[in-house]
Amino acid sequence: MRMRSVFFFSLIILLLSSCQKVIDVNLNSTAAEYVIVGKVTDQPGTCQVSITRSKNFNDDNQFPGISGAAVTIENNGVVTSLPETDSGVYSTGNLVGQPGETYILTIHLEKTTFTAASTMPQPVGPDSIYVSPGRLTTKKYVTVIYRDPPGIANYYHFIQYVNGKKEPSIFVSDDEFTDGQTVKSQLDFNNDTNDAARDIKSGDSVRIDMICNDAAVYKYWYSLNDGATGASQSASPANPVTNISGGALGYFTAQTVRSMSIKVN
Repeated sequence: MRMRSVFFFSLIILLLSSCQKVIDVNLNSTAAEYVIVGKVTDQPGTCQVSITRSKNFNDDNQFPGISGAAVTIENNGVVTSLPETDSGVYSTGNLVGQPGETYILTIHLEKTTFTAASTMPQPVGPDSIYVSPGRLTTKKYVTVIYRDPPGIANYYHFIQYVNGKKEPSIFVSDDEFTDGQTVKSQLDFNNDTNDAARDIKSGDSVRIDMICNDAAVYKYWYSLNDGATGASQSASPANPVTNISGGALGYFTAQTVRSMSIKVN
């Protein structure tokens, strides 16, 4: 049993419960590097690549976009250019991804070339969601119920919105212990900022985006937690594992997205 695994399961019941890993992002203090975040999804109008520069931990949180890059995404020999639509943001509405297809990102910036590849998995979406009190607390959390496809490795990333505001915690899981099962997964998180807007209350609108990534992108999200907690961990944890070659931080993903919303009673 992995201590940092997303799910802890009881295999004797069909409807399984799991605890989501809440990941706090901590990066090393290093010299500035390019940070690339790119995605192709199976939804229209969501193909986008952003380019910024990293900063040391004690620097401000302003990350100006990097202009002047040549950005393309290739699939089966067809190359789509992404024009710069905002400072450091390159996007197009002409590329909608297809499950099973591999997409190759290429960025030419100054004298450097960055590349990455990602294969879009088959989509899996929630069958239902509901809100209920968490374990040993009166605070409310969302539970997502879904059926994991049998016989293939699946990697999930859940994003939660409350009244349109994105929850900053990151919830990821795989199907190492749930292949082919029906999963009931509560998205627990610690409101360590005591921000009342993050707590789910009656009357709130809640949306869950259920995202399917490939293994490399799952490894990126999972590795964000390495060294972040625990007495034996480094005070300066490692940067997350990237699937981008050429010396940049970040990730490129070809992913499916399925969403579900509810009004909290």
